[in-house]
Amino acid sequence: MPYRNHPLPVRIYLGIHDRFPGSALRMGSGRDSRWRGAAYDRSGSNLRGQPCLGQMAAMMNESTWGWFAIAIGVFRLLALVVNGAFSGTWYGRWSPHVRALASFLSCFLWLQITFGLLASDAATTGLAVYPGLLVLDAMNIVAATKDAASMDRVIADGSP
Repeated sequence: MPYRNHPLPVRIYLGIHDRFPGSALRMGSGRDSRWRGAAYDRSGSNLRGQPCLGQMAAMMNESTWGWFAIAIGVFRLLALVVNGAFSGTWYGRWSPHVRALASFLSCFLWLQITFGLLASDAATTGLAVYPGLLVLDAMNIVAATKDAASMDRVIADGSP
């Protein structure tokens, strides 16, 4: 592992720095879900007051959706930081699996918002944003599962 002999803050910085170009989209999606969660958690009765988000209100209350989105965003960002800083450790073997799970959870959130917007017949810019986030995270799932399959093959072949 290239950063093992560095102090932890330097190790984390270098891990993020070296992997940022390939992880920028995933980091952005983690940020987006954290902000969406903060908006739901602070806004009060936003879900019940908007027809496009009514089905989400039927599943969970707004505060729960908010904390769910924040948790997904924090989980994604932590997974990416650990992936960058600790890629040569035991965690490196599971990193693509964790990334796939994080993207899957984000897809669930974007899918709920997209379904609500489509069902409400509301003409909103959200119809341009949330389906796009859904597609990008679906692409992240495909990439992460390919990485996970490669990692599983390497482990099954007995390589380190």
